[in-house]
Amino acid sequence: MEKANIGETLKMLREEHELTMDMLVIDLNQRYNIEINKSQLSRWERNENDASLALAAKLADYYGVSVDFLLGLTPVRVPARILAYNTLISKGLKK
Repeated sequence: MEKANIGETLKMLREEHELTMDMLVIDLNQRYNIEINKSQLSRWERNENDASLALAAKLADYYGVSVDFLLGLTPVRVPARILAYNTLISKGLKK
């Protein structure tokens, strides 16, 4: 796998979720009680600025991926241990 950069990954995830930058900014600000704007998001997607580690964690959570995937360190979106845990939880809730 060619190492992706965070900007490419952020843009890919936003487009996969069919979100405009405006929609994403509004949702992130409301969901995580933060204050980012479209200009910041655009700079992250163009790799002109980096999101802080705290914001990267929020973005990974928002998209349901690992921070490692977001940073281009792994091609695996969600580690197997998390998938296994989620499967156990969902089975337990269905009883």
